[in-house]
Amino acid sequence: MSNGDIFEKNHDEIDFEFLGNIRGKEWRIQTNIYGNGSTKVGREERYGLWFDPTDDFYQYSILWTHTHIM
Repeated sequence: MSNGDIFEKNHDEIDFEFLGNIRGKEWRIQTNIYGNGSTKVGREERYGLWFDPTDDFYQYSILWTHTHIM
């Protein structure tokens, strides 16, 4: 069961996930955005990271306004 199952009509979600790493390959991060009650229409993106996120502590931010999520 997911949030989409529980909140069918008003499901909004932002995920920020580090994907597993295979030694010697670049690290990747995946973002998922769903809004307006939809879990079928959303946006998933994957990005290659230029650094090893396990080397040190890092701070990540999401800029969220009435019109944009960045």
